[in-house]
Amino acid sequence: MRTHKLLPVILALTVCAWQVQAQKVHPDISSLSVRATVDPSVIKGPIKPMNAVNNGPNVGDDPQQMEDFRILNIPFSRTHDSPDGDYYGHHLIDISDVFPDFDKDPEKESSYDFRETDAYIKTLLDSGAKVMYRLGQTIECQTATKYHIYPPKDYKKWARICEHVIMHYNEGWANGFHHNILYWEIWNEADLDQDSDRWKTNPRTWGGPLEEFHKLYAVTAKHLKKRFPDLKIGGPSYCRILRRDKTYLYFPQFFEYMRAHDVPIDFITWHKYDVEPAFYVKEASMIRDWMKKYGYEDAELFLTEWNYWQLKKKGADSSHEYYNFETRMNNKGAAFVGAVMCAMQDAPVDMLMYYDFRVNVDSFCGFYDPQTRKHMPTYYTFYAWSKLRGDQCDCILEGGEGDIYAVASVKDGKTTLMLVRYNGDNNTCNIATVNVSVKGYTPGEAVFCHLTDDRHNYTEIPLFPAEDGSVNVRLCNNSVAIVEF
Repeated sequence: MRTHKLLPVILALTVCAWQVQAQKVHPDISSLSVRATVDPSVIKGPIKPMNAVNNGPNVGDDPQQMEDFRILNIPFSRTHDSPDGDYYGHHLIDISDVFPDFDKDPEKESSYDFRETDAYIKTLLDSGAKVMYRLGQTIECQTATKYHIYPPKDYKKWARICEHVIMHYNEGWANGFHHNILYWEIWNEADLDQDSDRWKTNPRTWGGPLEEFHKLYAVTAKHLKKRFPDLKIGGPSYCRILRRDKTYLYFPQFFEYMRAHDVPIDFITWHKYDVEPAFYVKEASMIRDWMKKYGYEDAELFLTEWNYWQLKKKGADSSHEYYNFETRMNNKGAAFVGAVMCAMQDAPVDMLMYYDFRVNVDSFCGFYDPQTRKHMPTYYTFYAWSKLRGDQCDCILEGGEGDIYAVASVKDGKTTLMLVRYNGDNNTCNIATVNVSVKGYTPGEAVFCHLTDDRHNYTEIPLFPAEDGSVNVRLCNNSVAIVEF
């Protein structure tokens, strides 16, 4: 009986609590007006390869992936973490896999095993992409023991092994090929565990002090650049650039060492996992400033790993993994990808390489449903970017409160505009109307827009120009549109 009497009270308290909560998270439903003015006559430079990736299709498992790679027009594929799992094989890419016994003679063909790597590289090239070959080791997250992420016993010998890998794929050595692979990256994330001294007890990428990595990099880069002056040798793919406490700044030490030892650098690489496009732009600018300061201003700058990754409030390395995985699969993740691509087009960076194209290997592939292999929204963001061809032209945005991103291109008299609305706040649900005008455009019957959002997967929508030739594009929260004039 007491339970029945208390029930109305409990319900009343529940309703009050719900009302209080609703007041706190009441969504913004006010309309948002934005104006985008495109001028095809003002050329800003080429459209950059913002749609490169790590790894590539698995032909044996799903031949459709090969066709998808071609459709998406993926420009580059970076070969990192390739032997992690059995997606392409177990013994490929890593130096410890192509040269299994470090005590053997690096000059002898019999010391190498290129079989699985040969097949993998052929798959990437057949897909239409160029290759960035990562010389080094796959991350080792297991805790029982570590195998191949410690500093090599002999740095000069390690460099000679890398030389012969290049000879195999570019000069035909050891029954090899003439693939003309241009970019060769030295190691991966040697700085990952330096801040906490984890490298001493449970390293994942480099089981030694960072000073030893500097030595390995210098020895290898000098040797390879002298042997292959026309190739591009670079790195170091650091990932601890600027944390929120602003303490982990390993790039200056890297540049200081390389400058002091006259080490040539053709390209710089780094990694960034975050949720705000502005943070990506900030780090690119920081690294560019260091490159200028230390005399490497002519080198290219590549972000060779990036994806959506939200940290918890407590614990610098703790993350909402289930939420992150869900986001990478949905429209918010797709809009995030488009927003970073657009923001970095105007940043001092030359290429982005999304991590990762391998479906069902880890939770970072936003292209496919891991069970059904159905295309997910990020697939359509990459497809939208592939429609930006030729040169980037001027596009001025007015309004949008920082949530709207845009890049416009022109080729053969045709203008293409990519619009992205990315909202980090899940509570935003209003409609943004973007009024688009293209200078010199003579309006016809309709302009076609392809929209990806909660209700559309790259769906074609006709837009009818006003008398002044402008069109209105309606963008809901987390959406990507490509408009062709």
